[in-house]
Amino acid sequence: MPNTPNKVKYGLKNVHYAILTVAEDGTASYATPVAIPGAVNLTMDAQGETNTFYADNMAYFVVAGNDGYSGTLEVALVPDSFRQDVLNETLDQTSQVLTENVDDKTNSFALLFEFDGDQKAIRHVLYNCTCGRTSVSGATTTNTREPTTETMNLTASPLANGNTKSRTTANTPVADYDAWYTKVWQPLGQLTVSSAAGTSSGTTALTVSPPLGEGNSYKTMTGASVTLPAYGSTVQGTWTDWDGSEDITATTGQQIGVVEVNTDNKAIAGGVAEVTANGGA
Repeated sequence: MPNTPNKVKYGLKNVHYAILTVAEDGTASYATPVAIPGAVNLTMDAQGETNTFYADNMAYFVVAGNDGYSGTLEVALVPDSFRQDVLNETLDQTSQVLTENVDDKTNSFALLFEFDGDQKAIRHVLYNCTCGRTSVSGATTTNTREPTTETMNLTASPLANGNTKSRTTANTPVADYDAWYTKVWQPLGQLTVSSAAGTSSGTTALTVSPPLGEGNSYKTMTGASVTLPAYGSTVQGTWTDWDGSEDITATTGQQIGVVEVNTDNKAIAGGVAEVTANGGA
């Protein structure tokens, strides 16, 4: 039974960052998320132009670009871990002093956070963020002590595969929801798999698109029902190697799953099709 969706959202909490590493083939991987305590405000505005083509005295075709988001994150105090991991400030091990250098290059990261809802908090991740240096500001105290916050300018861009942002829904599985801040969730890429009768009895010939990525390989599995692995999980056990062209032994009406894995046997993309096998003469 579907869960009750939120009607409203409010508040901001559980802000985390996770350092992004991009492999030569564009595959994204992340370090374990680290908390940024004291979140005050997050504003990320959508970026991208809308182009309109006019014909027949009307807006004949309209397309809106998606260039990600840009905005600000305001926190009580930027943690030292963020200054070292993202802003690349250097910590002197003897004096325990952080130093900013003009040659410091910032690292890209995923930003994770959540908004409360009337039913359940909605958890978000922006996959490819960059951050500018924070301003230095302060003011004398008066008869009241108002904390001074720090603000970071953020840009969230699409990854090489086009993914920019993900968010949970009312029906997100508990396991994925609860693990949101222990590992950056990423969607499994989609493969379109079609099955046709193979050249010999009891076999099927598969066609898979898009083409296999450089250095990657395929694994397949057949059964009454096939469940694809999660993105980044190790594919082994009942999944068998496939060269991308050889006919596969299978039974008509069953399902066949195809997973694209990288050199570490981590799932990158996958798809499922119903088997059509050669029934023999």
